[in-house]
Amino acid sequence: MTAQTNWDDLRFVLAVADHGSVARAARALSVNHATVLRRIAAFETRHGLKVFERTPNGYQISPERRALVEALREAQTAVGQVERLIDAERPGVANAIRITSTDAFCHFVLPGIIAHVSRELTNPISLLSGNAHLDFARLQADITVRPAVALPDELAGEKVGAFRFGIYADDPAQSGWLGLEGAIARSVAGKWQQKRFSGADIAIASDSFVALADLAAAGRGRALLPAFVGDATPGLVLIDTPDDIPAVPVWVASHVDLLKSGRLKRTRTLLCNAL
Repeated sequence: MTAQTNWDDLRFVLAVADHGSVARAARALSVNHATVLRRIAAFETRHGLKVFERTPNGYQISPERRALVEALREAQTAVGQVERLIDAERPGVANAIRITSTDAFCHFVLPGIIAHVSRELTNPISLLSGNAHLDFARLQADITVRPAVALPDELAGEKVGAFRFGIYADDPAQSGWLGLEGAIARSVAGKWQQKRFSGADIAIASDSFVALADLAAAGRGRALLPAFVGDATPGLVLIDTPDDIPAVPVWVASHVDLLKSGRLKRTRTLLCNAL
């Protein structure tokens, strides 16, 4: 590896290697197609080699470059670990603690808790809302409050509770359905709904439980919602609580490399106690 290597290029090379196409890599990295093409071309030009074979089926790693890609993967892991450890212990009150969660938790659960926790800390807090999981290996967040059946291998933390799903509408006579899209379609609720309804049964779909609750309250159909969302939304009534949808655990977690960071450990403890 030469001194001219741009370490940020590694994530573009590895994203294409992992996803097999520029389009899928761009979606995974939340950048546009042209950016991925430009970064791949820059890496290959800088080092005078072709990493990928362009085929009708997508970008394939050249057989002679497989060892290189694995070495790049190890290098990215090592650089990421160094960055995480330095970032976690960097002094100064300007170093905000980034807490991420779903839009439903950020809207219905966390504001009061974050307000309380922030009074106990010297560091400011950034609350990041979204249903797509941020990349902790890329330092996009420090702590997650995550609903999940289990945590991925790179995260570790405490299970602080669980919640169930219910079917809600503005009127028990409501017969139409609202659908789940995006990340929430891959949740236990999304999988349950996919088994029972075809696309023709769905009036409107959304990737946000917050939006679905508002749509249901506006009379646009029944919505399968976390109970803490449906119960807190004015105008909704609980119609049923399906017994075959398991309760979803809620975790407070960080990247495994950051578990011993003092400022993050204290913040996680405060969050666990409050939740």
